Amino acid sequence: MSISEKLEEMATEKERERGIIDIERLFNYLKNFEIDGLNEILIEINGLRGSKFYEELIKAVTTNRLVKENRKFTFEEGSKVRLLRAAKGTLPFGGLLTNIFSSSLISLRDIALVHVYLESIYYVEKGKLKWIDSLNIYFSGLDERIVFALNKFDEVDLEDLPEPTSKYFQILKKVKWKNKEVKNVYTTLTELMQDIILIKCINKFSEYKAVEDLFIRTLAGCSAVNEGRLEIEAEDVVMAYKTFFKLINTDVTEYKAIPERLEGIGVYGGNTENNGYLVCESCGGYYKLEEGESPDDFSKCQCGGELEFREEL
Repeated sequence: MSISEKLEEMATEKERERGIIDIERLFNYLKNFEIDGLNEILIEINGLRGSKFYEELIKAVTTNRLVKENRKFTFEEGSKVRLLRAAKGTLPFGGLLTNIFSSSLISLRDIALVHVYLESIYYVEKGKLKWIDSLNIYFSGLDERIVFALNKFDEVDLEDLPEPTSKYFQILKKVKWKNKEVKNVYTTLTELMQDIILIKCINKFSEYKAVEDLFIRTLAGCSAVNEGRLEIEAEDVVMAYKTFFKLINTDVTEYKAIPERLEGIGVYGGNTENNGYLVCESCGGYYKLEEGESPDDFSKCQCGGELEFREEL
């Protein structure tokens, strides 16, 4: 081992030791707050220390190689994601320059973090994503369940949720912290999570911590709006963490794309009758059979992969 490698290893170990000391200090500090549900959150956070899944999630969020094939949504296809379509043009886009000229706590890019986490959890569960996985992530309605139902996302029916509208995001744009004490609770929990990240995956620390921070803040803002408030209270921060922990402990691969939302996406046909689908075993692309077409009419996918017939996606 070279001298530079030894120095780097020593620095890394010191960072981990500092993180462990800070964790104990922050846990003791947060226990002094009398906030419903906070102790439950602290137990969940403490459990992350030994969580291999969380370590893999950190790595997944910070990689750009989640999708197996090069196929990506076109601009027109992406505009069909109802949540993003409603937020676009209402929330500021996000980024350094936007944040300078906007007082909004939440941006369009922050809303998109819902999909970032869904993609990353998918990746940890299944490995590299296929095209069909991307469709499930963006068009199953799970993103709307998370925004409107938060930690009850797996207990509600989509029909019972409001449709995403610009009005909702106009309200979300105005959300602020209730007071310094609430902001302090949020900041302290953020520091605690950052120390957990530090000892779990030091090489990904700086890349991941900001993403998780913004995601939790976005969920807290949604919690306030869903309760008819323009101020984020401590209970909203707790709700955000409850949602986060439930999400990373849920098999999100069970949520499938809603066929009606896939009209015009990729090779999806406009025929309303279900004549079945041909799904490529290699690239994950699929084709909806038109009336009169048979699986025998097709030999292979354009990529050369074998085609499998399915009655449902």
